[in-house]
Amino acid sequence: MRTEYFATLALLVYVTLLVACESTPDPVALKFQAMSFANSEWSEPVNLGSTINTAAVEANPTLSQDELSLYFLSDRTGGHGGTDIWVSRRACTSCDWKERQNLGSVINTSGNEGAPSISIDGHLLFFYSTGLPGGHGAFDIYVSRRADPKNDFGWGTPVNLGPSVNTAANEAGPDYLQSAEDGTPNLYFGRQPTQPIVEPTTSTSWR
Repeated sequence: MRTEYFATLALLVYVTLLVACESTPDPVALKFQAMSFANSEWSEPVNLGSTINTAAVEANPTLSQDELSLYFLSDRTGGHGGTDIWVSRRACTSCDWKERQNLGSVINTSGNEGAPSISIDGHLLFFYSTGLPGGHGAFDIYVSRRADPKNDFGWGTPVNLGPSVNTAANEAGPDYLQSAEDGTPNLYFGRQPTQPIVEPTTSTSWR
């Protein structure tokens, strides 16, 4: 029996934090919970429920800028590979999440996809993949573009970010942020060469 602890801080948007965590022996799977805060004090976490969470793994959650679309990784049945990226929508920020849907074969492959990150304008989706063509290593980071930021199924063919980001090592966990001062974009991600510790990295040269 092993004790496993895993926590993923996916995205802090305004007053909502989404995490996936488990600290009990032999956890069945990770589950999403949401916490809101005011005056720097966190409220009690609230599980997002069976519309989002299953007996499988749900992790790497990220919210769209309007907080109406929730993207996440899952290895639930009905996917294309080991882990896929799924999305759930809601009509308003106080509304319930609707039934989750797979992003489809444009994004997901027979390999593993995860760690979705959406640009502020909603036109770019960054994620890692082990199954898309043109990779430099086992895990590479890709970007997909869409014309309509409200269309969760309008993503175009993913493009590998190239050797300025991806190497023969493993690159994963992309987080696309823009400077509040001048709007300069920065892509933060993890790289795992040969040692088991993923070191945080940043790049602006992929553009």
